[in-house]
Amino acid sequence: MTPPDPRQPWRWGDAVRWVLYDFGNTAFAMVVLALVFPRMFHTSWAGHLSPEMESVAYKVTQSVPCLLVFVLAPFLGQLASSAGFRARGLRLAAVLGALLTAAIGALAPGDWLGASLLYAASAACFYVAATLYDSMLVDCAPPGRRHVLSGAGFSAGFVAGILILLVLASGAFAGGIAWVYPAAAVWWLAFGAPLLLRPSGPAAPLPPLRDTWRETVATGREIWSRAEVRWFLVGFILYIDGVHAVKTSATHLGSVLGFGTEDLIKAFLVAQVVGVPAALGFGWLGHRLGAPRVLTLGLVAYAGIAVWGGLLRPGEVELAGLRFPSVWLLAALVGLVQGGVQGLSRSHFASLVPEGRAAAYFGFYGMVGRFAAFLGPLLGAAVGWVMADPADPTSAERWGFGSFALLFVAGIIGLGLSSRARRAA
Repeated sequence: MTPPDPRQPWRWGDAVRWVLYDFGNTAFAMVVLALVFPRMFHTSWAGHLSPEMESVAYKVTQSVPCLLVFVLAPFLGQLASSAGFRARGLRLAAVLGALLTAAIGALAPGDWLGASLLYAASAACFYVAATLYDSMLVDCAPPGRRHVLSGAGFSAGFVAGILILLVLASGAFAGGIAWVYPAAAVWWLAFGAPLLLRPSGPAAPLPPLRDTWRETVATGREIWSRAEVRWFLVGFILYIDGVHAVKTSATHLGSVLGFGTEDLIKAFLVAQVVGVPAALGFGWLGHRLGAPRVLTLGLVAYAGIAVWGGLLRPGEVELAGLRFPSVWLLAALVGLVQGGVQGLSRSHFASLVPEGRAAAYFGFYGMVGRFAAFLGPLLGAAVGWVMADPADPTSAERWGFGSFALLFVAGIIGLGLSSRARRAA
């Protein structure tokens, strides 16, 4: 880690703006990506579809924005090379994404196609804005302070998630849940405004698209030629896809199994609370035992979570004399490994990057991560469709969730091949 340089003072105004945006965009992540939208898709917009068709429609809806952003990733990388374009692109993506989010609340019951289209468009804007927001870290903190500021933004997102869950659990939207979408849009823009309105410099002309393509291909060839990096990314693209799929499918699984809104909100609160110390614990273990070993342990746990989630039934479980909805235990297990696996993946990849190539390699790492986000839902949709039992309306969703274990097993293999190639080098 780069130590803070006392000669480089904090730009406190920019630092606070950057952290507040992470606090703001968490509203979209919680309401649309993770919690309220998945349940309403099942109960309001797509409830009239067959279980198999609903499962496929929901997972395709998840996949489309990730695929769109992956296709645009090389152009976003060039856009982010200019501070002026970073600021203008973030402003456009965030404002458009918030407006589309607010529009979700106006959808009529049964309009699953409209829900899918608005989800895809708003999520694409969210992902674009997140990419540009990450790149603006270099504008908001001097080099020796960026690790600290990045951690502060991550912490702010967790705090925002807990607050949003508490608001939802309070029943503030019980009389009109559709209003949660305009409220999420207002939260996103209100807390993001200081960064979105930050003065930006002139936007330099973008380089030719041909040059962008050539640089991307050259980086890909370089990465492919290094076995330890190649196999890590092969494993990463599979297991991080499983991480995304579990996170975005858990609420829909709970809804299909018949758990109520209150149970699901509390389940997410459990995951958020467990995730903060668990991520810190994973980091400590990675330092003591080595990132590959601890990552493998986390992926084994994730595979078990996916299988157990596929076998999950409505009802309660008893643990240490306490009885609670089984979906709470699923959420706690996810929270135990989610942040740790993501954090260790990034830091382990950093150890594989050659000197002076961080920007190019991490650009490719980000592209791979976004590409990964649509494979899992498609796998779940396909397996759920093939294995569905007409006599069991929950079977398609449960089979789809359980299939995510295959991604973690494949990721473990890729991680092992990477470690072997690194030892042989």
